[in-house]
Amino acid sequence: MKRFIAGLISFIYLFVATPVLPTAEAARVAITAPSAVLLDGSRGSFLYAKNSNSKRAPASTTKVLTAIVAVEHLKLNQVITIPKFAESVEPSKAYLRQGERYRAKDLIRAALIASANDAAEVLAVAVAGSRSKFARLMNKKARAIGARNSNFIRPSGLPAKGQYSTARDMAKIMRYAQRYPFIVDALKTKRTSVRSLTGRKIYLKNHNKMLWRDPREILGKTGWTRRARHCFVGYVNVYGRIAYIAMLGSTSLWRDIKRLVDYKFGKNLTKVAINKKLWSTAATRKIQKALKRAGYSPGSIDGKFGPKTLKAIRGFQAAKGLKQDGIVGPQTYGRLKPYF
Repeated sequence: MKRFIAGLISFIYLFVATPVLPTAEAARVAITAPSAVLLDGSRGSFLYAKNSNSKRAPASTTKVLTAIVAVEHLKLNQVITIPKFAESVEPSKAYLRQGERYRAKDLIRAALIASANDAAEVLAVAVAGSRSKFARLMNKKARAIGARNSNFIRPSGLPAKGQYSTARDMAKIMRYAQRYPFIVDALKTKRTSVRSLTGRKIYLKNHNKMLWRDPREILGKTGWTRRARHCFVGYVNVYGRIAYIAMLGSTSLWRDIKRLVDYKFGKNLTKVAINKKLWSTAATRKIQKALKRAGYSPGSIDGKFGPKTLKAIRGFQAAKGLKQDGIVGPQTYGRLKPYF
């Protein structure tokens, strides 16, 4: 176990020791977004910054702050009756109907997962009595978080005169949001459904395509309007190394996100490379023997993380209900211990 901890510390150090990317160098990263940042999750320093204080329309990334304020003012199981105005809110929406009743947690899920504008604005009225009063709560919270160069008007992020934020501020808001597991769990969800108290089901699909396109954990909230273009706020978790990302005004969002994450974390952090960082040849043989005793053939007991060993690890992880990433991290190692 000491060997694992030492290896893990060494591996994390490789990331922590990376210097902050100055703005001049950031300009060389080929992304279309005119404003973007990457914020270190542990230190709070900026790893990347491109026009980070430029005031731009945040579109539906605003809903992250809306969710924070809602979680802090409502009980998750609180019942909310849908008012008439919800039916006239512009898409995207969950198509809530006047008089229906939903739990607050389901309206928050609809706002974060499916970017439902009607759900976000209903939550605002449930919290503050009106959307304008809720906007005051949003701006007060933003300032408390340290996002002082923003002004929020609509809880949905739909266009409004005088509404703006910055990539720097949105990254700070996302960093704060991670203290609420409910919000993080919603952002992780690919597909789900919610029900009214009378049983009407609404299906939700996450707008974040990175959940399907990238093996790394890239969670977040998308946004788009004609004025704002494509926006994204979220975080990336690469084997325990967390950074918060905010991007405003992109014309090629998914490519931009991937390029920025690749630039910081590297394209070639393969499962073999990660395992080799964590385990010596002798320790790898021990892992292979444990896998074999558990009923998962790793191939030759040679101290190497070859294709058969990676397949055995994933099979073992699947059987134990673990994330099937092929990495022998703390949880997988702990489950293997009885077979040593």
